[in-house]
Amino acid sequence: MQIPTRILLLTLASAALATAPAQTTRTPDAAATVKLEPVRVTADLWESPLARIPASVTVYDEPALRAGAARHFGDLVDQIPNLTWTGGTSRPRYLQIRGIGENSQFEGETPDSAVRFLVDDLDFTGLGTIGSTFDVSQAEVLRGPQAGAFGANAAGGVVRLVTNAPTPFWTGRAEATVGGDSLRTGSFAVGGPLSPARPEQLMFRLALLQSESDGFRRNLSLNRDTNARDEQTARLRFTWNPNELWRWDATLLAADFDNGYDEFALDNNGRNTFSDQPGQDAQKSVAASLRGTFSGWEGVRVTSVTGAARTRSRYSYDDDWTDASYMGFSDLARLRWVVNQELRFDSAPGAARRWTLGAFYSDTEEFSRYTNTDPWNIRGLRTHYRAENTALFGQIAHDLGDGSRLIAGLRAEQLDLHGAGTKTRYRAGSNSYDPVVNTRPSFDDTLWGGRVVIEHDLSVNELAFVSVTRGYKAGGINVDARIDVTSDPLTYDTETLWNWEAGLRGHWLGAKLTGEVTAFLIQREDTQVRDSAGFGGNYRFFTDNGGDSHVYGLEAAGAYALTPAWSVRASLALMRSELETFTLSNGNTGGGRVLANTPRYGYTLGVRYDAGAGIFGSAELVGRAQQFDSNNQNEARRAFRVVNATLGYAWARWSVTLWGKNLFDEEYDRRVYFFGNEDPDYIETRYENRADPRQVGVSAAYRF
Repeated sequence: MQIPTRILLLTLASAALATAPAQTTRTPDAAATVKLEPVRVTADLWESPLARIPASVTVYDEPALRAGAARHFGDLVDQIPNLTWTGGTSRPRYLQIRGIGENSQFEGETPDSAVRFLVDDLDFTGLGTIGSTFDVSQAEVLRGPQAGAFGANAAGGVVRLVTNAPTPFWTGRAEATVGGDSLRTGSFAVGGPLSPARPEQLMFRLALLQSESDGFRRNLSLNRDTNARDEQTARLRFTWNPNELWRWDATLLAADFDNGYDEFALDNNGRNTFSDQPGQDAQKSVAASLRGTFSGWEGVRVTSVTGAARTRSRYSYDDDWTDASYMGFSDLARLRWVVNQELRFDSAPGAARRWTLGAFYSDTEEFSRYTNTDPWNIRGLRTHYRAENTALFGQIAHDLGDGSRLIAGLRAEQLDLHGAGTKTRYRAGSNSYDPVVNTRPSFDDTLWGGRVVIEHDLSVNELAFVSVTRGYKAGGINVDARIDVTSDPLTYDTETLWNWEAGLRGHWLGAKLTGEVTAFLIQREDTQVRDSAGFGGNYRFFTDNGGDSHVYGLEAAGAYALTPAWSVRASLALMRSELETFTLSNGNTGGGRVLANTPRYGYTLGVRYDAGAGIFGSAELVGRAQQFDSNNQNEARRAFRVVNATLGYAWARWSVTLWGKNLFDEEYDRRVYFFGNEDPDYIETRYENRADPRQVGVSAAYRF
């Protein structure tokens, strides 16, 4: 691998372009006293200050992201209450909130997802690989069904990365990182006015990132790093204010992740692999969005948001994980298109009664081609999936007096799905083809959800709330043509969720102490569960409805400023769950235990020092209980406790940070399987995909 020179060259070129205009429009003096605006949550239907939002929310602003040396959203997942993820990919891609969410998308599995993943206005749901945090102003996680704002694909919640917006003055950042596992990263961001005479009329922001590493695995059969990562992201934002009535915001994004995938071994050693046909976890995405805001009508603001994304991906792996055994290789290529349009009318800022009325349309289409080869067979599977969502939504707030308010929202959504699956098989021994198998499932449903919230100001600094939300996890189709149509379902029904919450957030002791706590109960009807059947590298996958289930728990977080420089922070997550015993369409049984992805506890405890200049640092303990990986097998990931820390020095516009992750080299899992994969007997065995070991590195950054 080469040092990321492309980013360094672009950095020098962009810096040269930035210096001339910088003389006409100056950046605010970094040393001057700047009043920080309160953190605002943008992923909710109504953008609100964090201190005033009646929901369970976690927000990492830019200082918090830097303090923890987070380079990717995956670095944050274990720290966020009741947010989990499932390994088996080069980056965290499949997320769950309060136990709700998918843990894979193998061949034949559809792109349905219960956790919405957004980068600004770009929809990358189910494609979390793209979640770099460079030049990100904040990362937001909203827990619980988001029926009003997003409807389908947000039954568990929403994750949104908000990138730095264009500014009417020149500003930028250049950063380089080196570390263990041969980590090498170069990144650069610059932004400012394109019209020096009218700096606020047309502005831009450009961010570039390239990162390479070895992937914490060494293939001993091939004597090379077959799990390496090579990732590039480019993002360009524009803001245009043609007059006082209109504002336009455009975003362009291109990403190329050329990552290897070779992580499992039959002996579960966690560091070395033996595959003779290592796989790949690659993703190429191109996306664009356009947001227009019109404020020319009295008492009304009109917003249009258009987004489109195209993603090509490849996910492949050596079936037998060895250079011998039964010699199988699986290769899955996908092409996904996502187009969406939202039009909404909002009450003007400062109106006596706040309201929103809107319409939404989304079209998701995915084509996949799967090939499984061994010396005796070539198995093929092609699938096509298309989902169209059309929705109307609205929300209104009413002042009840005495510091109390009522918020009510409703969403109605029409879902139309259709798909196709084709299975082929060539038998080399007899030089013959099996009959082609075709499936053509379809599904449609009318869905509705809503939310009622009562919030009350206990004081100027304290907000209490109670809410009930009716969410839904849309039904769908099974497009895997390998399923047994005499027993396995071609479709499955919509799951209904009732989410009850009561919470408190506020600040005390002159704002030295801030905190929030939320208790919740989720009742799930017709719980959707994924199932599979097969052995070795040959499986079929489908989704069905199991029994009812419930999850209840608590999420709490707080921070205390000991001095202007020293602070302590902590969070606590508790969950209890139960999935009733069920029998699927094919006769398989399950349930009678806790739900997958619902660890009984999770916590963080950290201390931070930052005086604004000179030495800074942080240390954090992160822990989580064991959890089941899926609802159709009883192997659990082990509990863990890891320590992360940073130590750095800042002067003028420079900073250097020494960081360490998993400092005590805790050994734990990010994915476990239980199946037979070793010939000749294929005895069912537990297989583990280990989390990253200790990694230490250093980052240098220059801000201008």
